[in-house]
Amino acid sequence: MKLYIYRGLDGERVPKDATHVIVDNSVTVIKRKAFRGCRNIVSVIMDDSVKRIEEYAFYNCFALLYIQLSKILEYIGQYAFHGCRSLEALFLPSTVKSIGQCAFESCRSMRLLILPNDIDLSKVGKWIITNTAVYQIAEASGVEYVHENNFPITSDESSRRVNEWLFHHMDGVMDDAPFHRLCYNSSIKTKHINDYLAENGTDAAFTIDPYHAMTPLHMLSMNLHATADTIAALLDVNMEAAFCLDNQGKMSMDYARDYNVDGLVGIVNGLCNHRHAAD
Repeated sequence: MKLYIYRGLDGERVPKDATHVIVDNSVTVIKRKAFRGCRNIVSVIMDDSVKRIEEYAFYNCFALLYIQLSKILEYIGQYAFHGCRSLEALFLPSTVKSIGQCAFESCRSMRLLILPNDIDLSKVGKWIITNTAVYQIAEASGVEYVHENNFPITSDESSRRVNEWLFHHMDGVMDDAPFHRLCYNSSIKTKHINDYLAENGTDAAFTIDPYHAMTPLHMLSMNLHATADTIAALLDVNMEAAFCLDNQGKMSMDYARDYNVDGLVGIVNGLCNHRHAAD
């Protein structure tokens, strides 16, 4: 393990042998190519001071699994995360306004890319999910990038359809998984969980989404913006959900371990309290 502190200096390049990076709280911009080709980096934690991630910033960071994004992030440049093939999920904060083309291209493992609820899709570039697991779901749903006149140029119309599909993916538009969409939200609070369950019943905690066979607890455990109390509120109404396996054979605790350590503590404490109450 090698920890590096990124300070956002002009010309600064993260060492190739770094495995874990903390972005200094003085940094407002992740500079162009700053992490490019750092194939050993597993995690990046940035403070809520970063507003921009420039072009090619994390290009081909093959091992990058976890990144804590700034809650005030506004801009993600083209090819910013291209080739980050270990990334499974990104929950973009509500402040993101612009995403450059190919931003997440070839993130092969990416199954979930959650866009802000109010993002202007005209500011989302082409090919952002080419060669990703989530694009395979799009194709299976009948949505894909289409070339113009057999040339390797994607039509604007097909790109728009893909981005619209991504924006609405599992958001409950077809009432397939509305509770899951709530659990994706970067502004999720305990009150939101309690209000939804009060209105829709506690059985909602055990619903399975049609794409990943996940429960809402799986989704909430992946959401790094969810607090331990928020996760505990969902767990309390259905302890069995903690042991459900999704289509990757993972429990919510597996995702909490990788994405939300506070959430993992909340799950473990909830299970322990439930056991003690039963004794």
